[in-house]
Amino acid sequence: MRSLRAWLPAMAGMTCLGLGAGLISLFGFFVEPVAAEFAVGVATINIAPVALLLVPGLIAPMVGRLVDSWPIRRMLLGGCAFAMLSLFAISLSSSLWQAGLGFLGFAIGITFYGPVVVNGLMVKLYANQQGRALAVAALGISVASVTLPPVIGASFEWLDWRQTLALMSLSLLAVLWLWILLAIPADAGAVVDAVERKLDRGFYRQREFWLVGITVALTLNVMVIMTICYPPLFSNRGFSAIEAGLFLAVAGSGGALGKLIVALLADLFRPHARFFAAALLLLNMLGLLMLLQADTTVLVAVSVAVMGFSGGAFLPMHPYLNSRYFPAGVIGQVNGAQGPLFLPLGLVGPPLAGYVYDRTGSYDLVVAGLAAIMLLAVVVVLILPRSRY
Repeated sequence: MRSLRAWLPAMAGMTCLGLGAGLISLFGFFVEPVAAEFAVGVATINIAPVALLLVPGLIAPMVGRLVDSWPIRRMLLGGCAFAMLSLFAISLSSSLWQAGLGFLGFAIGITFYGPVVVNGLMVKLYANQQGRALAVAALGISVASVTLPPVIGASFEWLDWRQTLALMSLSLLAVLWLWILLAIPADAGAVVDAVERKLDRGFYRQREFWLVGITVALTLNVMVIMTICYPPLFSNRGFSAIEAGLFLAVAGSGGALGKLIVALLADLFRPHARFFAAALLLLNMLGLLMLLQADTTVLVAVSVAVMGFSGGAFLPMHPYLNSRYFPAGVIGQVNGAQGPLFLPLGLVGPPLAGYVYDRTGSYDLVVAGLAAIMLLAVVVVLILPRSRY
């Protein structure tokens, strides 16, 4: 029983990530009805997800500093309240600009109970078990992507988009607050001491900061671009929408399995974290190369399963790698300060992939380019020195 109670904060972190970043999988349900409501094109509505990349990237350094100096439970409570009430405000909006402001509020809110905050909390609370705790928390995104879409899809059978959004936002707010209040200690997190404040001013000069940041930025942006490319790529190869959905489900299941493997093995490889990360990246590159040649249902399913597994396993590796080179007292600042490194490729990659598709009629060149980026990420992570913590 005591062991179970000890892992309640990790389960609360899983809930926060699942009902925060995990909600992105629901965006597609609202695109067409919102576009019809405000008489605009779907392309206009699809601009909104840019905020989910820009906002965290811009404010993550500030949020990371707060993780190391503010009570984390208050940040989580405030962030989820701001995010869910922003979604509720969208359900009441009478114009597109009001809905846009609400979505901006949602993007700001989930940053305050998203990966930078939750991962910082896991590293602080679970000394010597950070890998397991980070993997458990990251599992929330996989669980949400599997369970929430069917629920929201079914709700559209009885409710319109406004009613669905209002009911969802208030229900999720209640769930989040209940978990946070019951499972997160009020004094969770540590105030940075004098020695760590000195490190705080100097970690930008440490090559580990840049090597980890660049590795993670390359890898996560490859995952984002592939997520965007999957549906048209499958269609271009003659697969139906139903088959494409099954492929995505296979990738999601592989991601959940990958996080579970990290939960079991990551802490065993603490002195060799960079090699563990490199193995996952090589596996992802292998999946991309397999997909480049796959032309049957079985081969495509195996390819996306491999990429889903390695991608899901790598999600907790960002804070885990940082925890091997920086003390827990400043881990929030380090994680947050690396946020802007995600922006260049994240902003350029998706439209560039679309341009290549328009010019060539397929995503084959994109997939090959992403495999090359993954190889670069492997080289960068292997330059890291031996773990220090």
